[in-house]
Amino acid sequence: MADVTWFRAPADGDPGTLNACYNALDIHVIRGRADDVALTLAGKERTFAWLLTEVAACAGVLRAFGVGIGDRVVLGSLPPEEGVLVALAVARVGAEAAYDDSPGAEGRVRLGSTDAGVVLTVDGEDVPWDVAMRAGRTDPAPCADVPGDAVLARHRDDVLTVRAALGASDDQKVPVTAGATLVEVGGVGIWSFGAPEEQAG
Repeated sequence: MADVTWFRAPADGDPGTLNACYNALDIHVIRGRADDVALTLAGKERTFAWLLTEVAACAGVLRAFGVGIGDRVVLGSLPPEEGVLVALAVARVGAEAAYDDSPGAEGRVRLGSTDAGVVLTVDGEDVPWDVAMRAGRTDPAPCADVPGDAVLARHRDDVLTVRAALGASDDQKVPVTAGATLVEVGGVGIWSFGAPEEQAG
């Protein structure tokens, strides 16, 4: 069993509660690894502290638009770094990342790339990435208390649960869906649809 920090440990059919983002970022900062490199993409090294700041800001924006536990956030094409940040932010608020060709991948909140850059779309209204992130930095989101059997991400017919992403399921291998790269951040496996395999870490 992987080293997982639970908010409430599972017992007697209770799946327990935890948060994938907390296990990927927060716990490492708490344990004194804030300045350690958590991720390298496209030659850029990002520390646990930097990622935590950016992810909490993005999660703050999602929370401000009413995204919470069990809600669906549709993710379209995103640059690799933003894709990782958004996936972790969605996990932070306890929502599900539905990649845009998932069956029924509809939701009131969507993130994707346009000619103008990364855009957050809420109820049909677009908010540019830099504007959203500035707003999120004013009220970053804490980690939601998520059931251990919750869905973290969905793509086509493939599902990644929180427990599987943490390596805490019966099958220790994190499933990877078609077209995705498995990116590991702080021991947590997440899907990325733009991160080159040799640079994800």
